[in-house]
Amino acid sequence: MSEKVLEKLNEQLNFEYLSAWSYKAMEIFAADYDLKGFEHWFAKQAQEEVEHAEKMKAFLLEVDYKPTLTDIKAPKNDFSTIEEAVKEACEHEKEVTRRINEIAKLAYDEDERRVFSFIQWYIDEQVEEEDNFRYLLTRLERAKDNWGALYILDSELSRR
Repeated sequence: MSEKVLEKLNEQLNFEYLSAWSYKAMEIFAADYDLKGFEHWFAKQAQEEVEHAEKMKAFLLEVDYKPTLTDIKAPKNDFSTIEEAVKEACEHEKEVTRRINEIAKLAYDEDERRVFSFIQWYIDEQVEEEDNFRYLLTRLERAKDNWGALYILDSELSRR
């Protein structure tokens, strides 16, 4: 299997852990902001990102490649509003999509069909991820500074 493709997968595995770490920081921000629904929602996002990393780790081991964990940079911990945190998360998911697409293209170009097949799940997952964040961001933008609307949205997110 192409070393270049394997290295990109390993890089993405580490980026998935960074994603989880970023969502944990947003979870803490939401908790400090007294928005328990957002706190819960970001906690679920963090858990999902760890699952994505673990899935990637398992694949790499299955193809006889030993993954290497790297340093994870500290995420942004302070936001001025919950909307800012969600905007940052939305942009982060776009970066994840870009990286996943890059892996898919590389796998296709290098005729690595096992990787191309594997990465398809992530491509599909990113459609859902970006849609979820866009939807949440739209609702936050509509709520503006209406705390009543924000609390309704917060309550809805606690049921995820």
